Amino acid sequence: MPTAEKIIKEIYHLPMEEKEKVVRYIIEFGVKGAHHDLPEILNIKEWQDEIASKPFNLKQASEYLGVSSVTLRRWIKTGRVLAHKIGRAYTFDVRHLKELKKAHVTKRHAKEL
Repeated sequence: MPTAEKIIKEIYHLPMEEKEKVVRYIIEFGVKGAHHDLPEILNIKEWQDEIASKPFNLKQASEYLGVSSVTLRRWIKTGRVLAHKIGRAYTFDVRHLKELKKAHVTKRHAKEL
């Protein structure tokens, strides 16, 4: 029986054009479903919820927000960002970071107009 690991290895060895076809197919039909009688290959909402359930560390959060770790620490101290401190390490709720990023991008876009 084929496994995801075996299929990924096979995809890795395909020419770039074929890899792009695979990706396009997964995005288009894996999310929407190619046929109404077949189940979805990838449930995006479930996948996003799974990712969001695992907290980010300082490095991941700063990369996600597009700021330096120094800036993120400053935001924590001023209360702009919610973080949980475990020992010397910070953890961040992904959903909160997503809301912050969305608000930040919206404000920046408004300033450009």
